[in-house]
Amino acid sequence: MHRYLNFLDTTLHFDIDAEAEKAFQPVARFFRHTLADQPANDPAFHLTLVPYDPVARPPAGRPAVIRQSTAPEFTFHALLSRHGDRRVYANEHTRLDVPVDATTDQRFDVGITDGSVCQLMDFIRDLIIRTEETRGTVVLHASGVRRDGRAYAIAGPKGAGKTTTLVSVLSRPGWQYFTGDKLFCRIEDGGITATPWRDYPYVGAGTLREHPELVDWVRTHAGVDPAELPDRRKLLLDADAFEAWLGSEFSPEPLRLAGILLPEVRPGEPFAVERVEEEPARWMELNRIVDRAVDTTFFGWQHYLVPDYAAFYATLSAMRPYLADLAMLRLTGTLDVDLDAALAAS
Repeated sequence: MHRYLNFLDTTLHFDIDAEAEKAFQPVARFFRHTLADQPANDPAFHLTLVPYDPVARPPAGRPAVIRQSTAPEFTFHALLSRHGDRRVYANEHTRLDVPVDATTDQRFDVGITDGSVCQLMDFIRDLIIRTEETRGTVVLHASGVRRDGRAYAIAGPKGAGKTTTLVSVLSRPGWQYFTGDKLFCRIEDGGITATPWRDYPYVGAGTLREHPELVDWVRTHAGVDPAELPDRRKLLLDADAFEAWLGSEFSPEPLRLAGILLPEVRPGEPFAVERVEEEPARWMELNRIVDRAVDTTFFGWQHYLVPDYAAFYATLSAMRPYLADLAMLRLTGTLDVDLDAALAAS
């Protein structure tokens, strides 16, 4: 079976062995908004997916960290071995055979199991991100909401309150879900255009407990009771179920970026809104939320696809004048956010 993932200017070609189709199905369901039977561009990479039996073909080599995350589901360790001009990363779920240099060899051979879902999704995401960065797309580490054809990014470090703010804004009428934790930004038609990226929601127990119906769903489907967990303990939720609960399905359509929200949760303090006015401060905040500044684990192992950041930095620099057109708000305190009121007050 041949499928194509089309995202912005990047197309990935999947050649899926019949015996690997079942293991690929959860990945296909997650990426269904961007998967197609035909390519939209010349494929940047070709991925052959085959079944993997770690018992018959046990991992070997030296230890390598593919990703170290606060989410156990996205922490991947592997054993690395060299085979001529190829390298193989293998663990108990996935076998990833990669070229030494993806600029001259665009073939990836991936052995998958039922336990490969998160690892394969993460690998696909990194291929898209690094390719788009080389082509000049600026990726922001942010969730986001949308309304009336305009998008608002919600950005900040881990634990700042991005998901709390997202859920709070979406509880008010008129606002819809836009993106999980990435925004792909370009300059188009006299402004910044943001393309959303679907991501698995990773939600703190404290945020979950504020929404009893979501707690009930987690108890039923995840077998975990958020009431028994610390506030900052986060849980990985099914994207379809989370979006259904939000009442707002993901849409891949790009929108004009209208604002950036910078939350900082301070339990017990009243909610406050401060407009970021000064141009140097706005420029600093944008640089803080650029994805390459906060997600650099890939430098430890993705030797085959280290981006050429020349076009990336050219786009980032060109964005600076357009920041004056954005609403940039710092939100602090107990993050019960009425975004209409916050925008009006600013």
